[in-house]
Amino acid sequence: MENAITNAPSVTLTERLNHYPEMYRYLLLDPLKTVASVNPLHPQQLKQSPGENAIYPVLRRDLAYSPEHCPLLVLLASPGEACTCPWLDGTEGYARGEALQDKRYLCGWLVSSQKPEQLAVSLAEQCDRISQTFLPFFEPLRFELLQAMSPVNGLAGSIWPVSQWWYMTVAGELACQTGQASDEKWRLNWGAEWIQQNVRAVGQILQAWGAVSTVLPSDAAMQAAIMWKKTAETGLKDPRDRYFLATCSLGTGVDIAQHPAVNDLIQQVIAEPSVPLSRRLQALPETIKQALMNEACHPTERNKGV
Repeated sequence: MENAITNAPSVTLTERLNHYPEMYRYLLLDPLKTVASVNPLHPQQLKQSPGENAIYPVLRRDLAYSPEHCPLLVLLASPGEACTCPWLDGTEGYARGEALQDKRYLCGWLVSSQKPEQLAVSLAEQCDRISQTFLPFFEPLRFELLQAMSPVNGLAGSIWPVSQWWYMTVAGELACQTGQASDEKWRLNWGAEWIQQNVRAVGQILQAWGAVSTVLPSDAAMQAAIMWKKTAETGLKDPRDRYFLATCSLGTGVDIAQHPAVNDLIQQVIAEPSVPLSRRLQALPETIKQALMNEACHPTERNKGV
């Protein structure tokens, strides 16, 4: 099932991957994020289990000068074999623990009919095909946003020959994108390109949102991207004002910029940016603050504009 959230505590990652015994099964890692040397996923540990011959670099074009920092495709099992790495099930918890971090090491768990040497080349080439410019689409937040914005079968054809791609969402849910052969490869439209260009800002908003909310909604990544775009439309120039506005709106569930009193403050900041929006909002009367907290924000309204 494409675009499926596959949280099922009774089903382990090993069981998920072993459901495809006729395929190759992989782990995709990004060494641009460092991990402790004692971590089973550290390259030196992986050379012991599953073994040095199971590690294949994905030679991304923009890191040709530094191949040691290129993604690592780790072969977990070949056709006819079972995944047996004792640490495999623990990788789900590890991925969930870094879901809101600036950079993530564990990118996904893949199933493909392609041999590792070929798949490593395919993944590197796909970074040049999805966008007009080089795009490390395999990074989990980028992948989640691509999945959310792709048309029917769009991303499915773009990740082929990967037939199953599991990754951890920012909400801490295990999601799966199904791949399938397609003659037409999806290219990003303007809205999707804009989000990818602003993915770092989206990630920072998600971090701030996660710091004030114990549970994020399943579509948190898209909500953050849409809210970031809305802050640009207000005319605010200072990123700190925009981050604050976006985080407040997401944390309260209300697009506070739509309130006349808040909109007036935004106009004041635009005219006199020396006083930040956060300080101006603190001066709002308690009655307005309470009204904002009580206001219901319809989810569909937050999802417009990209």
